[in-house]
Amino acid sequence: MVHVVLRQGELCESFPPEVIDFDSTNLPPPILSSLEEAIKAHAAGCFKACALMVRRVLEDLCDDKNATGGDLRARLAVLGQNVLVPKDLLDAADELRLLGNDAAHIKAKNYDAIGKDEAALAIELAKELLKAVYQYTSLVSKLRALKKP
Repeated sequence: MVHVVLRQGELCESFPPEVIDFDSTNLPPPILSSLEEAIKAHAAGCFKACALMVRRVLEDLCDDKNATGGDLRARLAVLGQNVLVPKDLLDAADELRLLGNDAAHIKAKNYDAIGKDEAALAIELAKELLKAVYQYTSLVSKLRALKKP
């Protein structure tokens, strides 16, 4: 059973809440756990908590790829040397770091607000970064396995 609230034909709420879809293939358990929590927080309308958990995904990714440094900004710079991903995705990771900082610190004001759209975009960018690091090689391998011998 699904309970929905409609206003003038538009979906306002649903129970269970709609969650953002993602592919968990090849994701290490700590990263998967943090991403799932971010997605659940988004579905529950806890957008600052979602931004914090997306930042946690970045921390988990740096841990998994041995990207060390004094803070997350430095660790993301090292991550760029440890993995092969487009520069734009690494720049996006730094933006996600700033968004997470805004969610955690009252005085941080890099973003005006952290709402539904910002949280959803943070999840989408994190998913793309994780695809680049963990999932593209798996997709290419699957394609190659379909070749005729």
